[in-house]
Amino acid sequence: MIKHSILETPTVINPPIKLIDIIYNCPVCDYEIEIDMFVDDNSFLKCDGCEHITKFRIKKI
Repeated sequence: MIKHSILETPTVINPPIKLIDIIYNCPVCDYEIEIDMFVDDNSFLKCDGCEHITKFRIKKI
């Protein structure tokens, strides 16, 4: 079983960054998750459907 997933977020802005109205489908159960939060490299979200954890990785471009 997958322990967690990584959601890489490219940006030109220094973290934390605000993600607004992003729809992300859980890679395990395909549950739709709406992201509306400030994120940095320590941020994560948990799926309400299966409790799978997705961690954010901020990629500076």
